[in-house]
Amino acid sequence: MTANELKKVLAAGEDLYTEFKTSFNEEVIETLCAFANTRGGRVYVGVSDSGKAAGVTLGKETVQTWLNEIKSKTEPFLLADAEVVDYEGKQIVMLAIAEYPIKPVAVKGRCYRRMDKSNHLLSI
Repeated sequence: MTANELKKVLAAGEDLYTEFKTSFNEEVIETLCAFANTRGGRVYVGVSDSGKAAGVTLGKETVQTWLNEIKSKTEPFLLADAEVVDYEGKQIVMLAIAEYPIKPVAVKGRCYRRMDKSNHLLSI
């Protein structure tokens, strides 16, 4: 992804397929789970809800650690694609997941589904 492509995503804002998070946390994994249970999508880590690039500090193994955490906390496990984009002197990490063929996908026993711009907990 180029900086110009990211600029367009940030300008368009969050939607059914796009979520912004300022940092990597449990909510990122829940969102990826919701995307996997719906139609897939992308989480941009290092971006505020308003679409402003805040950036994240990445070490040598940071992204790999995130991917391992996503895999270990989801059932069936999710393998997200990750890409680091340099944007306005900041690093943004795009985590992408396709719709998962085996549903529902759960995070710590809880299932989510993406509806419009938010994640909703499903009852099982």
